[in-house]
Amino acid sequence: MLPLAGNRRRLCGMKAKLFGCLTSGLSFGVMLLMGSAGALAQEAEQPPAVPSEELPTGSEVLTAGPVHEAFAKPVTMDAEEPILVPQQPPANLQEVPPAEQPAGAGIVWVPGYWAWDADRNDFVWVSGCWRNAPPNTYWVPGHWLQAGNGWEWIGGFWKPITSQPQQEMEYLPAPPAPFDVDAPGNPPQPDQTWVPGCWYWQDGQYVRRNGYWIAQQVGWVWVPSHFAWTPRGFIFVQGHWDHDMDNRGVLFCPAFFTHDVRLRVGFVFSPGVCVDLGMMRLNLFVFPRYRHYYFGDYYDDSYAHIGILPWFKCQTVHTWYDPLFVYDRWHFQRSDPHWAANLAHGFDQRRSNRDLRPARTFTELKVQMNRLPANKRPERPLVETVKTFATSQHTQIKFERINNTERQQIAMKATDVRGLRDQRGQWEAPKPAQHAPETPHAPETKPRTKTEPTPAPERQATKTPSTKGRPPTFAPARQVRATAPEKVTVPSLPHTPQPAQSRFIPKQPPSHPAQEQSHVTASKPQAGHDSEPRKK
Repeated sequence: MLPLAGNRRRLCGMKAKLFGCLTSGLSFGVMLLMGSAGALAQEAEQPPAVPSEELPTGSEVLTAGPVHEAFAKPVTMDAEEPILVPQQPPANLQEVPPAEQPAGAGIVWVPGYWAWDADRNDFVWVSGCWRNAPPNTYWVPGHWLQAGNGWEWIGGFWKPITSQPQQEMEYLPAPPAPFDVDAPGNPPQPDQTWVPGCWYWQDGQYVRRNGYWIAQQVGWVWVPSHFAWTPRGFIFVQGHWDHDMDNRGVLFCPAFFTHDVRLRVGFVFSPGVCVDLGMMRLNLFVFPRYRHYYFGDYYDDSYAHIGILPWFKCQTVHTWYDPLFVYDRWHFQRSDPHWAANLAHGFDQRRSNRDLRPARTFTELKVQMNRLPANKRPERPLVETVKTFATSQHTQIKFERINNTERQQIAMKATDVRGLRDQRGQWEAPKPAQHAPETPHAPETKPRTKTEPTPAPERQATKTPSTKGRPPTFAPARQVRATAPEKVTVPSLPHTPQPAQSRFIPKQPPSHPAQEQSHVTASKPQAGHDSEPRKK
């Protein structure tokens, strides 16, 4: 913390005014709004209302759950049926970022959203995150959309900014099936990895950009071109460079809130428990059907039965492409040739021994750590308060502290993201005449009737077989309304920062791969773009 001017009495007084109402317990802040615009103008002098000692009764910080999709998201290759949930999601919480912010001009706050938790048969809040945004991109947030008798999640994505005066979103007809997903063999050079093939829309039809080898760059992850599904049409997401996991910012734990808290007038949530990204790698999973990463204890076989798999399974299960694993495998195996094998071995140990698994809530995790002898405790916990993390010796991120006014201003800027989310809901909502036919596409996803929060979601085990060992065959692309390109104009972009100097990587990303710029010469499918593409 920077020193304050003035004598010691003034210093103590200012500290008391700013921080006297903060508790010394759990860092998840639960605050009451000041209620008027005049209160916001005086924020620098008036602290927030006194917070509760802990989260409200029945609410809890979770150490297992979805990873915010703006922080990391797998690239789904297979057009699997969506997950329909039986309940309408609650209204979004009011959320303000914590006082600890990573330093850097490229850091943005991406607000949280609700995610369905089959274990609880209820929604959990995926906390907002500090994100070192991919250069020259803006975040298009996901949203919940009613479909038939349920609700499904339409995912978000980072969209590169074009040179056009106004940014547009283009909804396309369904592309042909994926191809060139598997590498044809060993890389020509040790530092190269395989990028799957992709379809581009050109001159009224799809043209094919074949897979290719790309040279890895330290600190940068190549996210390949792919499609994001919406009921209106497929959105083409141009391939782009993103930061590696350790340079992406700060990821916070999800949280569960009781129904009365969600409806409480004036309730404001501030995340305060963050995830150690190094430890998360040891407990990281992917749910391709939901297009999310998950972290924590998802080791039971019943999770694999519904499609929640260890992230390294992308090597053998080809329903998704995992840019993070592809990069990490290359990066860590340069110094440890057995990195991937050791990672899988650790997963197997925790799957067979429940005592080695991390607890599923922050409260339980602290009890778990306290019970272990000092010499048996992990070097770093899976999660810890952001205050502790920011001052820890093992933290390589430089933090700076922002005051209450700045936090409120950042939270207000997040309304731009929520505005784009609401616009997507209007653009992509089913037309009344086409609403009913979508119902047959939804699988039965009635939640389990048990009330225990911890057992695995066995309800879907007989409805979605395990993908373990599944060959790289692909389902037809999901139906959409668009039969020709349909464009909408994005009225105003969420705040997009300039690229920041990261911990150890260059400010500017590597150049765009030449193969992505030469798709115009690629082969074209037959009219109607329904020809069967070759598969590796």
